[in-house]
Amino acid sequence: MKYLYIDDENDTSVDSIINGFNDINKIEVEKFPLWKFKDFGMLINELKSRKKTNEFDGIIIDLRLDGEGPDRVEFSAISITSELRSITARGDLKAFPIILCSTDEKIKKTYNSDKSSQDLFDYTFEKSISPNYIKFSKKLYSLANGYNKINYNPLPLQDIFGRDDFNSLDSRIFESFTNQDSKPIIYDYAQFIVNNLFHCTNPLIKDTIVAARLGVDISLSNVSWQELMNNFFNSAKYNGIFNDGWDRWWADLIIAKFKELTNKKLSFLTAEERVSLLKTHTGIQGLKSAEPLKFCNSSEFWTICEGYKMPLDPLEGFKIQPSKELKSWQESKYLSLKAILERLGIDKGLKPHFSELERIEEIKKHKKIL
Repeated sequence: MKYLYIDDENDTSVDSIINGFNDINKIEVEKFPLWKFKDFGMLINELKSRKKTNEFDGIIIDLRLDGEGPDRVEFSAISITSELRSITARGDLKAFPIILCSTDEKIKKTYNSDKSSQDLFDYTFEKSISPNYIKFSKKLYSLANGYNKINYNPLPLQDIFGRDDFNSLDSRIFESFTNQDSKPIIYDYAQFIVNNLFHCTNPLIKDTIVAARLGVDISLSNVSWQELMNNFFNSAKYNGIFNDGWDRWWADLIIAKFKELTNKKLSFLTAEERVSLLKTHTGIQGLKSAEPLKFCNSSEFWTICEGYKMPLDPLEGFKIQPSKELKSWQESKYLSLKAILERLGIDKGLKPHFSELERIEEIKKHKKIL
């Protein structure tokens, strides 16, 4: 899978990023000669021409192209991406992933404050001293691969999301894809899956939340945790589009599988009870139950503290202020009191919802915490 890299800088930092990706050998990244195209229309026409001849599978673009770099232009990544999305929506060009990269400072100043632009991009990563090229390459390969699958092989809903039965899920989740009056475009699928399924809680959940709901401490269970997931809960794993870039599990199928194994309902059991049942019915004795974080008492875990990435009972947690309004079927994310007191994750935008502030102060007084 080949990506074009568009940046107004022309120094060793750009070469470093390109080489970092190419050294992993998962995707190929080529620098786009921005300096040749000071005119917006010329730039768009060049990208259209190269895409029509299949010269690239996706684009990585710097947020601000009007900075101090020698290749600076008078337009931004947002205007370029918006135009390309419009062209593909009209069917004049095959859809492809567009990845945003920039410094943390630029993202905070421009991107995070412009909510309308955030849905334009399939994935965002920060330029840093040591980017996680293995992780980013995996996701960028998956995005390009998924786009190509949908572009050239129109798939039914069941194949796109990798399951046959949607009856146990909230019907509102997929209503935009089942509405006969408004046929979704390729980008709609990609944006919905990545931003509304992978990056949110419910109906898909990541492994740390799966562990919390099963009551397992991953760090103490090691090989036993992998054995449990591979041998008993693999049927609950998401295997739809982009599954090779993001490991996720269907929350409803995790609950159903636990009931099938133990004949018990997962909710309202303590972590110790859940793990004890799993040991008995799977024979995996190396599983260790998770313990509550400091200032917490309950082990009826259902989510995680986003600061510590550790199991948390939502009743003892505090809702996080979301970056955008949650859908009716999505669950809130939470912070523990310990994470809040230590201001863990503040730099990543993990702040308690304003409605939780009074409760936080009351609990601090009750626990005599200054």
